[in-house]
Amino acid sequence: MPDSVDVSNAADSPAQGSSHAFRFHGTGREYFPIWIVNLLLTIVTLGVYSAWAKVRTQRYFHEATELAGARFGYHARPLSILIGRIIVLVLFVPYIILVKMQSPYALVFALLLVLASPWLVVKALRFRLRVTSYRGVRFSFSHEKGVMAGAYLRFLGLPFLGGLSLGLLFPYVIHQQYRWMVDNSRYGATPLRMAPAVGRFYLLSVILGAAFLVFGGGIAAIIIPIAQAAKVDADMSAVHYATFLLIPFLYAGLFLVAIAIGLKFLQTVVERTALSDLSLSAGWRVGPYVLLQFTNFLLMIFTLGIAYPWVRCRTARYMLERVTVHAPTGLDHFVAGAQDETGAFGDQAAAFFDIDIGIGF
Repeated sequence: MPDSVDVSNAADSPAQGSSHAFRFHGTGREYFPIWIVNLLLTIVTLGVYSAWAKVRTQRYFHEATELAGARFGYHARPLSILIGRIIVLVLFVPYIILVKMQSPYALVFALLLVLASPWLVVKALRFRLRVTSYRGVRFSFSHEKGVMAGAYLRFLGLPFLGGLSLGLLFPYVIHQQYRWMVDNSRYGATPLRMAPAVGRFYLLSVILGAAFLVFGGGIAAIIIPIAQAAKVDADMSAVHYATFLLIPFLYAGLFLVAIAIGLKFLQTVVERTALSDLSLSAGWRVGPYVLLQFTNFLLMIFTLGIAYPWVRCRTARYMLERVTVHAPTGLDHFVAGAQDETGAFGDQAAAFFDIDIGIGF
């Protein structure tokens, strides 16, 4: 089963000069035994092994990713991830029980979980970056004063204002969330920075909103008349049935547009991100990416999910090998600097929360 298809014209030649393209060396054939063992042991242990499975998976993909001749590293400890998942489970189980009991306290508990969400975001980002390294230098997320306040502003305050604005501020809210996450990230002692891109976020949001109106309106225009006709005449005509068959195509069109816009959002963030004098460029194109996702979907359907390792490796290869780092002064001058430490308790607390947040890169 192939790991990749020719879905773009990305160059295969080695990076020259001051530009270095990512390379991904993972293959579906290599990843399959890791994946199948992880799956079986997770089932047998009722989910307990999932923490070890995640470490094995992340370590494989990190160590298969190369930049300028060096591989990335992943250093998480399975026990820390397991403890974090147990704590999250303990937090959510009471809420689920209260909801099942239709208790009024469920609303109070939900409010507490919402209030805790920015704190969880910060802890998750600190964990995910802290366990990632390149050339022996760890990534990290800021421990400076004001970071937690910034999280509450961007993940609670601004979304609340976005709701009051009937959604008009949501592109700005999403932009501020991404920019805050990038600006508080570090490689060693060197901070990352994201240039403003509010206008681009609004343009992409308008396109996505227009697609929802067009495709959603088309779906409604089909369903409503058919529903009304069904009330009057149980035997719908062949025209109604033929029209009804258009709905899956409209849903597919909406889904493809959403995929394309999501890719452009990610591309905007990546290309606006800089690390000192290093900059990034991403050669992702909508057509090849949509084709990749469509063929991935077919592989998953016709193999009943067995092709997942190949699908994941194909996607990783496409996304990584079209990202280039431009380093006018080279990569060698980046060395580990003094990093703020959270202390023993804080470091363990950060390790507790291995929660996937939708960062996208």
